[in-house]
Amino acid sequence: MKDSLKISQKLSPRKYALFTGTLLLTSTGLITRVLGFFYRIFLSRTIGAEGLGLYNMVHPVFGICFALCAGSIQTAISQSVAANVRKGRSIFRTGLVISMSTSFVLAWLIIRFQDFLAGSILMEPRCAPRLTYIAVSVPCAAIHACINGYYYGMQRTRVPAFAQVIEQSVRIGAVFLIADIMLEAGIEITVQLAVAGHLIGEIASTLYTVAACQFFPPKLPDGTYAKDTDSDGRRFSAAADSFRRTAPSLMTLALPLMGNRLILNILSSAEAIWIPGSLNRFGLSSSEAFSIYGVLTGMALPANVKV
Repeated sequence: MKDSLKISQKLSPRKYALFTGTLLLTSTGLITRVLGFFYRIFLSRTIGAEGLGLYNMVHPVFGICFALCAGSIQTAISQSVAANVRKGRSIFRTGLVISMSTSFVLAWLIIRFQDFLAGSILMEPRCAPRLTYIAVSVPCAAIHACINGYYYGMQRTRVPAFAQVIEQSVRIGAVFLIADIMLEAGIEITVQLAVAGHLIGEIASTLYTVAACQFFPPKLPDGTYAKDTDSDGRRFSAAADSFRRTAPSLMTLALPLMGNRLILNILSSAEAIWIPGSLNRFGLSSSEAFSIYGVLTGMALPANVKV
């Protein structure tokens, strides 16, 4: 306590906020990693190595969609808001509109072409039903990513930090509860449980960040809250003008980041497709190939991969 007081006295308010925010995000990141570690162990014992292999094959599809509609825009919102906090709400709304529009298109494409994606791209028809869960989770991820970016830009890291813990905790708790109910009912547990848990976690994080943004919006440096000034009946046209002004600069920041994230996730997806396919070509059955891939990605490396 005394050390914290000494630090606060030595640092300026801006540097102190950066210090405490970094410490909070580091702590919550470690907590979510530890929870994810034990979650992987639980999944390996319930859905098995083959189930983990199937889950790790469909999950990169979510990564690609997140890179296109949320991840890069979150960073762009954060940087733009930090540069001009007075226009933070306008920048946030612009990023949210772009992100949500893109996410709904991607979700529709996944659902519409899930059989093609599973059979011709992922090379595993059993992935098709799981892609629906991934598709529904994409708009949820877009919402809370944009809200988190807004809070990061305003140097208010508590909401994004707690959102990580809530997402992971609710996901794990829901999967534990569903698995227990299924075991008591004598229902076989499959990879469907893992993708359902992923969706539940995204929904929980979205509900939390939306509620926080609604009831506890970030304050401006002077301690006041940002307010909409267009209350003269021209709110829609004012919002449209604001969108046209802020969208180009926001996308200028987002596009290079999007390209980088997209390449990394495409390579991850290629690995998920190539390894089981190669094992299958060298004589292993499909079940054996996915079991080995599940052991590699879900059991051997659980501490390095975020669930």
